[in-house]
Amino acid sequence: MSDLLHWTDDPPTMRRAVLIVALDGFVDAGSAASSASAFLRHRWRAEPIASFDGDELIDYRARRPTAVVDSGVVRRVDWPELELLAARLDDASHDVLLLLGPEPDMRWRAFATAVAAACGRLGVEQVVQLGAYPAAAPHTRPVVVTRACNRVDQRLDFDGVDVTGYTGPVNASTVLQAELTRHGIPAAGLWAEVPHYIATNPHPPAALALADRIATALGVSIDTTELQAAATLHLEQVAEAVAEHEDAMSMVTALEQMVDAGEVDQELPSGEDIAAEIEHFLEARHDD
Repeated sequence: MSDLLHWTDDPPTMRRAVLIVALDGFVDAGSAASSASAFLRHRWRAEPIASFDGDELIDYRARRPTAVVDSGVVRRVDWPELELLAARLDDASHDVLLLLGPEPDMRWRAFATAVAAACGRLGVEQVVQLGAYPAAAPHTRPVVVTRACNRVDQRLDFDGVDVTGYTGPVNASTVLQAELTRHGIPAAGLWAEVPHYIATNPHPPAALALADRIATALGVSIDTTELQAAATLHLEQVAEAVAEHEDAMSMVTALEQMVDAGEVDQELPSGEDIAAEIEHFLEARHDD
């Protein structure tokens, strides 16, 4: 077995396992993927079954551990953890695994090889990667989720709009998706589009969209009341912030017209100044 992955106990027996991958960092606008995966982890009561060697994968200068100091005594040091968790779904024919934590800073090929080996050992039938990116999309329209699969026949159908073409930088999850092709394991990537003018703030609607796609593909019912309430409140706050700025309202209207007309190549203002004001407003409301 890999020197990167350490099992907490003997690997469990899984039923037609589906692995959900959500790594912090690159391509997680609005913290959509990390929020959706944290929600699923809590809802399914997933428990850790293995962890990756952080000393081999994490640059602690970029992702520094934190310490708890009390009365002049260092009580503990908390390290970034990259974990593999498992959950049994009683109302489904599949069990689930979740690969959560920081995106590795190094040894991506070794990491992908280790994950592929774990998939083989646990009998993983399908892998799905979650992510999100800033897009020219208005907050007043449903969240669009794009999709791309590796060159293996997929076992599950994840609802989304196919990525028609992309050439550019990727994250470790995409490297993993390509590596799984060599092992004959189907893998799909789902990315939620987050309005670019609020992309640095948590965006619950995008997290809800990703969680819904997972539930639908697995054929399970998930109580998303908590996420729905967070999404509704967030959109109300964004609408309030936009209403206070004429330029913001004009930009959102232009985005709505573009999306409704099915146009994707229109050049629009970056909205950086507007975004800063809206994000400041949202942060202030969150602090309240």
